Amino acid sequence: MQKKEKETKKKKSTVGENAEEKRQNKLKLRKKLKYGSLATAVTVIFVVVVVLINVIVSQLGTRFPNFVLDLTSENVYEISDETLEYIKNLDQDVEIAVSAEESNFDTDSYNKMISETISRYQGYSDHISVTYFDTTKDPDILAKYQELYSGDISSNQIIVTSGDRIKVYSLSDLFEIDKDMYQYYYYGYVDYSDIITAFKGEQVLTTAIMNVTDSNPKSVGVITTTNEEYIFSVATQANYYAVSAIESLLDDNGYDVTEIDLINDTFDTGTYDILLLPAPASDLTMDSVQKLSEFLYNDGNLGKQLIYIADYTQGSTPNLDAFLKEWNIQIESSYVQDDSSNSQTVSIVSGSGSVPVVSVTTEEDYTGNLANTSLPIVAPLARPITELTANNGRTVTNLLTTSDSSYCRPLTLSDSDSDSDSAADADTEDATEASEEATEKEMTTTTEFDVDSAERGSNAVMVICGDQQSTGSDLIESDVIVLGSMSLLDYYLVQDSSYNNAEYFIGLLNSVCGKEDNIVIATKDLSQNSISTSDTQLKVIRTVVVFVIPLAVVAIGIVVAVRRRYR
Repeated sequence: MQKKEKETKKKKSTVGENAEEKRQNKLKLRKKLKYGSLATAVTVIFVVVVVLINVIVSQLGTRFPNFVLDLTSENVYEISDETLEYIKNLDQDVEIAVSAEESNFDTDSYNKMISETISRYQGYSDHISVTYFDTTKDPDILAKYQELYSGDISSNQIIVTSGDRIKVYSLSDLFEIDKDMYQYYYYGYVDYSDIITAFKGEQVLTTAIMNVTDSNPKSVGVITTTNEEYIFSVATQANYYAVSAIESLLDDNGYDVTEIDLINDTFDTGTYDILLLPAPASDLTMDSVQKLSEFLYNDGNLGKQLIYIADYTQGSTPNLDAFLKEWNIQIESSYVQDDSSNSQTVSIVSGSGSVPVVSVTTEEDYTGNLANTSLPIVAPLARPITELTANNGRTVTNLLTTSDSSYCRPLTLSDSDSDSDSAADADTEDATEASEEATEKEMTTTTEFDVDSAERGSNAVMVICGDQQSTGSDLIESDVIVLGSMSLLDYYLVQDSSYNNAEYFIGLLNSVCGKEDNIVIATKDLSQNSISTSDTQLKVIRTVVVFVIPLAVVAIGIVVAVRRRYR
């Protein structure tokens, strides 16, 4: 009996232990499920919050572009204060259309620069709308813009319109290309991305908007021919490319550009605000000189500008020289060189070599409103300009001058010293051949030139001559802007963001002709890959990383610890 009782008690004890074990296991399982569910819920909530924050930040970045930090080395996505002020004050509707699908801009980093920049323009102004369209899938949209444009609109172009005015650019126009690498791209040795050196999206878009919203744009007549023949020398093709670059530069900066003939076309003052005369290879007729004078006089109303560009490729021009003398200047038969530290080695269409670096006038009206004054302006093959004394009320202001260490090398002389590396030396023979019409006295001068004994001193290579008159309480003025060389606006230099040649020319012209809303925008160098940040951006990042994130982690830890303690 005792044995049975012991066995019964043992069985009951075992059953009790098993029941307790099962109960404990149930409690553990319930606890695991509870905390597992909590962890899952926390994870789900965290993911949802991150997604919502991402959506909100994305929307804020679209609506408020300044909300997005630009950490690129050259702030390629940022818009300058000048552009920002301009587009915020827009009072006309502007359409920016891209003839490509928007999804094409998500994968390529360079296309991303374009779409992000356009998005910022839209975010800063309610008057700017943006459309992406496929030329084959959206023929109606294409037809709407094609009606306003005289050329052909194709894929991968940017169209900017306001009312009936339109500007069209290819996507490649928003980048600067390495001219030395282009031939390798042309033959397929490198990719297109390998030849891009700078981004000028803001420059293109802002000037396009200014152009299409300008109710009274300035019109430039470029005198490219005389009796249907090129007016400038095309012996080296450098002048042809320079004129092409100047026309593109003017067009890109909101000027209406028309090519005209010196003999066959009239210089209608109601049509043209500015005339450009690029380095006539031969002298002008007296009738042509009279046409220029009448244009500037404008029936006594003045208010016109003539841009005259001299060059080493010109022959003898006594009639043109007499016209310039009336404006108190003389173009010398030489070109300026500088073998001191005030020079730089540059590449231009006609060659490469060391050329003078020039200084900009301190006259407030003629500084050019440069965005980056640290960039140099160079003067390859520039003929010096001398001011003449005359009592005619006309003034001469030197705009660009070389250093005191510069000297002048006569165009009709060869050099006893062999400076074969000089860009000027590379073309001295062409310059001599272009001067075959010079007088006998000029051509029989000594053929030797001693650099060491040459007179040193500052030389003006760009000037402005003003004829100002009073009409009651107002002043009216016509101007002749003179450049000493076509190479000042050489095809390569105009496209090179390392130099201020193009920016100064446009900035000066904007000021002189009174072009409204003139903005000179620097291109953004893409050659640097490092990330740089502004002080404000650094403060934001430092605050988030050093304070916000650690405090959030500490707070979450305290909450979890307290909850566990009291469970």
